[in-house]
Amino acid sequence: MSISPPRPARPDRSDDAILAAVLDDVRNTLRVGWIDSALRGLAFEPTFLAAAWAATRPNVTRSFAAGAERIQREAVDAARRAIGPTDATSWLRTELSSIDRERLLRTTQVLQHSAARVYLVVQAWAVLARRQVIPGTGKEEPPAKRGIPSWQEGLAGFPAGTSEQAEALIDDTTIALGLSATPSALSTAANWPHYLELLCGDLRRAAADPEWKASLAALRRSAADVLSHLPHPMDLQWDVLERKGFTEERRTAVADLLTATTSAMPANAAIAAAMWISLGEPEIPAEF
Repeated sequence: MSISPPRPARPDRSDDAILAAVLDDVRNTLRVGWIDSALRGLAFEPTFLAAAWAATRPNVTRSFAAGAERIQREAVDAARRAIGPTDATSWLRTELSSIDRERLLRTTQVLQHSAARVYLVVQAWAVLARRQVIPGTGKEEPPAKRGIPSWQEGLAGFPAGTSEQAEALIDDTTIALGLSATPSALSTAANWPHYLELLCGDLRRAAADPEWKASLAALRRSAADVLSHLPHPMDLQWDVLERKGFTEERRTAVADLLTATTSAMPANAAIAAAMWISLGEPEIPAEF
């Protein structure tokens, strides 16, 4: 369940090349083997995506990494308090083949690592799309380590095909959580239908608990605080974007999409943490 982005009037091969280059740089900079749907949703506007990433990329520094780790820790605390995920370690050992078990564990490690980083990027883009500026601290910092770790090889963040039953379960859970966009971690869990059922059961119970909303509000405040302490100011050259055909109507469509997407980001971080907890808190490889 999500807001569908409008289609560009005319596909352009140069836009395709820009899009491919930008998304590849995003993957390598965030160190994630796939492009999260929250980022991939802007593929219909490569001009904005390229400009937004150019404004954001210099801030993927030590402060960015530390801020993402802070959100990651808080998401784990939120998952324990508000979700109380079902222990799935016995199911993991007895119901999955060694290959599927390893793939699920590695996928969960990637989600746990990446959810906070994606959250910060999407939040920054949502602010930029509203013609707002994110001021920087002015402190110089070295860039964070880049490159996709080799242990992520062969992982895919989203199932090649999702059954109607799984799609209905995901949509129902998204609505129950009060979200206008589907958290990507929830979609990723559809690779393992039985596990998806366990996860959605936990989430629907959590949605009725006031602690759920309180935890998400705390994560939103933390994300805003992290963005306010990054070193470089973030702004877009709107006159240049307009000359490239990025009209006010298109800007509004992007802003609406990012607003809906951002609303799901705290929940996505908490869901990724809940998956990680339920599967025995597998240690994230030191290669990160």
